[in-house]
Amino acid sequence: MILRGLGTRALKLFPLFYSYIIYIFCGSLILYLIYWLGAQIYPLAYWLYYLVSILAEFAVLVEISDHIFRAYPAIRNLGRAITLVISIALGLVYVFPAILESAHRGPALFEFALRAAVTKVVILVALFYVARHYGTVLGRNVAGLMFGFSIYLGINTAILAVGKTFEPALGGNVLWVMAPLAYALCALVWTISLWEPAPLLGRSAISTATAGESGPVALELTRFNNQLSKFLHK
Repeated sequence: MILRGLGTRALKLFPLFYSYIIYIFCGSLILYLIYWLGAQIYPLAYWLYYLVSILAEFAVLVEISDHIFRAYPAIRNLGRAITLVISIALGLVYVFPAILESAHRGPALFEFALRAAVTKVVILVALFYVARHYGTVLGRNVAGLMFGFSIYLGINTAILAVGKTFEPALGGNVLWVMAPLAYALCALVWTISLWEPAPLLGRSAISTATAGESGPVALELTRFNNQLSKFLHK
C-alpha cells in the first residue's frame, strides 16, 4: 500500500492516512527486531506501540472528515476541528479514566482499548450520517477508507466487549487471533480502494451530483461555507 501510494498521488491526497500506515509498518518492523534482539523489553515496547497506535487511528477519522467537506474549505476546517475536539473530549472524559481508575495494567489497557474503539465508532457513525444527510459524493477512495475502518472497528469492539462482559482472558485470546484478521481484511479493502486514486470532485461537481436529491442542501452548504469563511477571516 505504501509503495503504491508513493507511485501515485494517493500519498499526497491522504497525508494523514498514509502517516498512520507508515507508523504501523515501521512500528511493526521495529517490534520484530526488538523481539529477536531484546526479548526482555519486548512486552513494554509492544504495549507502548499498541497504545500509540490506538491514538494514531484517530488520524484516519480526521482524514475522512477532511474529504467529506473537501469542496468546502471553511466547513472542512470546521469538520476537522470538531473531529479533533470530540476525540480529545471523549478521550479525557471517557477513555483515559479507564487507566486511572484501574490498579492493574492488564484490565486498564483492556478497558482503554474498548473505550477508544467505542469513541471511534461514534465519530465514524457521525461522519457516515453527515455524508448521507448532505448527499456528499465520497468517491471510491474515501468510501473504501470508511468501509475498511468500519470492519476493523466493528470486529474489535465486539471482541473487546465480549472480553469485558465475560472474561478478559477469553477476550484476550480471541483478540489475539481475530484482531490481526480484522486488520488484514481492513488493509485489503484499503489497498483495493486506494489502488487507483479517484479524481477529486470540486464544488460544482458535488452540486451537480446532488442536484437531483439534495440541490437545496448543497446550496445551503455553499452559503454556510461562505459565511463561515467571512467569520474566520474576521
